[in-house]
Amino acid sequence: MREWLRRIKEGRLHTKLLFTYIMLLVGTVLIFGISDYRLNRNTVLEMAQKDVMTIVGKNNEIIEAKFSRIREMIYGFMEDTDFYETFTTLDKRNKTKVLAADQRIKRILDKYFAQSQDIYSVQVATSYFIFGTSSSANSEHAKNFIPINGFEGTRLDRTAKEGEGRIQWVPTYNFADMYHIPYLKSMEYDYKYLFSAVSLIQGSYDKGKFRVYTDLEDRPTLLLNFKDSLFTNVFEGSIPVSGSTYMVVDSKGQIIAHSDHSLLTNKADLPMLQDLMNEKSGVRMVRNHGVDHVLAFARSNITGWLSIAVIPSSELLAPITKQYVRNMLISVAIITVAFIMLSYLLSMLITNPFRTMIRAIVNTGEGRFETRFKQSGSFEFRILMKKFNDMNENIVKLIQENYETQIREKEAQIKALNLQLDPHFMYNTLNMVSLMALEKEEYEISDIVVSLSKMLKYMVKQESNLVRLQEDLTYLESYVTIMSNRFEGAFKVIYEMDEQMLDDEVPKFFLQPLVENAFVHGFKKMSREGELRISCWCSKEARIYQIKDNGEGMDTVKLASLLEGGNHVGISNVNRRIQILYGEPYGLHITSVPGQGTTVTVTLPPVQRQEVLNCEASY
Repeated sequence: MREWLRRIKEGRLHTKLLFTYIMLLVGTVLIFGISDYRLNRNTVLEMAQKDVMTIVGKNNEIIEAKFSRIREMIYGFMEDTDFYETFTTLDKRNKTKVLAADQRIKRILDKYFAQSQDIYSVQVATSYFIFGTSSSANSEHAKNFIPINGFEGTRLDRTAKEGEGRIQWVPTYNFADMYHIPYLKSMEYDYKYLFSAVSLIQGSYDKGKFRVYTDLEDRPTLLLNFKDSLFTNVFEGSIPVSGSTYMVVDSKGQIIAHSDHSLLTNKADLPMLQDLMNEKSGVRMVRNHGVDHVLAFARSNITGWLSIAVIPSSELLAPITKQYVRNMLISVAIITVAFIMLSYLLSMLITNPFRTMIRAIVNTGEGRFETRFKQSGSFEFRILMKKFNDMNENIVKLIQENYETQIREKEAQIKALNLQLDPHFMYNTLNMVSLMALEKEEYEISDIVVSLSKMLKYMVKQESNLVRLQEDLTYLESYVTIMSNRFEGAFKVIYEMDEQMLDDEVPKFFLQPLVENAFVHGFKKMSREGELRISCWCSKEARIYQIKDNGEGMDTVKLASLLEGGNHVGISNVNRRIQILYGEPYGLHITSVPGQGTTVTVTLPPVQRQEVLNCEASY
């Protein structure tokens, strides 16, 4: 003991102060902390268990209300006369009638389900078609994702048939596994995990005062899909305790919803899980992974699933901890007073070094970073002075680096401004050439230069891959003007454009390579007048753009190589861009007869607008 006291007495100043501080702090904290902790622990845990159980019960009631409303929507849909009349008259072998029925079923689904914020998507599934994928209930996130022939034989299909018309709730599943889509397994997408309600439509409904029974050849299944956010939106924030988790599990312990999204579809790792399955609701103290938890649960009367909240008991003791901290702060305040008194006695020993430090800090604050300490005083002050000197040296280096960085940034800005001047110089030069040609009455040269200027502006314009048809057509007309002067009027160009389509978005430069192919290859060896017809129209299934010439045509071998690339990179590039933007069904189709000409047809998806009715009527 004497040896320890001697070492403290002869030790560094901070050691003496630290020892005194620790002794006072430990004594005070132990006295107040232990007494308060023992007094309040059990009381806090009992109150917390009741509160957690109340929260879980209220959340379960909210979820029950949501499912109850959904069930009422399903019952209403199952009794809809229009739906049954649509199916009983449907010829599934007639694709046109199937698509028309899809539109009618879309409106019926919208009537019952479009206003629900809890439903992620809703469809009517058969073995030959998935109805209603374009309904308002699905369109918000473009949830047209179930393969047309992918529903039959799935667990959802089997569950619906086993239910024989009753609503069956299917726990959360992986979408790619359910519908056997291997390429989706490694991808992240909005509907990766869903849970569903399915019901096999039996074919009976009320019509006026009578009950009508219909014999449906292929009984459809009503499929409602939900995300686990239906649960998480209710539970999230309702238990404001750090470290708490909540989950919903089915009768087999599979996780339907969880605060940790990565655990969906796994089996819940909870003790006493099988015992909970035999009870409706309650609260337990459990020990999981060596940590005590409060576990509250409540069962849904509609789905039979359990809503569970798990909270570490240590987090529930936060009020005791706050009391502990309060007592500690009181102790710290007392010790601080004693420490100030002790510091005053020692201040004379450290006043001079402090004054030196203050002067140096003031100089640094005024921008004189060359200030340096001459290291002196006790060990602590020598270390502090050395660090201060190092800091000033680093500041000087940073100022220099920052200055150099600013210079480089200004040089980059000047370079960028110079690059912006280059296109404007080209435009002005071409305009000057055009004016000179007009002065000399060289009108053809003027037209070519003006067309070239328009093409240049369009090519360097910073836009997306999609432009208005009117803009791309203006660029094409400039190109045709140049080629007409080159071939000296050896051909004529006829435009047959639907004016309603001029504002539609199309891929940039998608017509020019096709027209260029007609000029370079179609009219190259012609002895008669060439004719190029550029037209567009729309149908119910697509927008159609056609380039037709009466040139020399081509044989089947050359025709087959066009879309594969080779010497016709422009055409294959257009086809690949269209398929990347819109999918495999769209792109180029080329027909040609040697000696009679070539026709290139471009198909793009239809535009959803009011005028589409006129297109369908004309088609």
